Amino acid sequence: MSTANVTEIEQRIGSEISHFIYRVPKKNHDAMVALNRQFSETMRKYGAIHLIFQLNNTEASMEGITNIAKTVLANQDDEIWMELIFYRDRMHRNEVEAKLRNDEKMERLFKQSAALITQGTSLSWESSVASVFRFQISEPGLC
Repeated sequence: MSTANVTEIEQRIGSEISHFIYRVPKKNHDAMVALNRQFSETMRKYGAIHLIFQLNNTEASMEGITNIAKTVLANQDDEIWMELIFYRDRMHRNEVEAKLRNDEKMERLFKQSAALITQGTSLSWESSVASVFRFQISEPGLC
């Protein structure tokens, strides 16, 4: 990947990421979809990109790889959800988080989501600087 491509990616999605992984009972699927739509709208209002994934495969696709469903102790009645929130940088993340803390709608959405996730689930959350692999391509014969 060229430096130009890396810069373009960082400009489009930012360099700071928060991600969440949690279990949702299958019976709460539609309610969680509706709730996440509202959450995404709010994040967009504050300039952050919010992506939601429902992970369907509970089998490891490669030998030696543990499927995340086993890591979060999901059972057959659970769905595994993952959310990624992209910020321009750490300062932007801090600004967005401050706005979210003062947003009454977000407080309501958070309480509703806590009621929808599988009881006993601890929400797995991580915020980190995005690492984009940079490769330098050498001309043939210069290696």
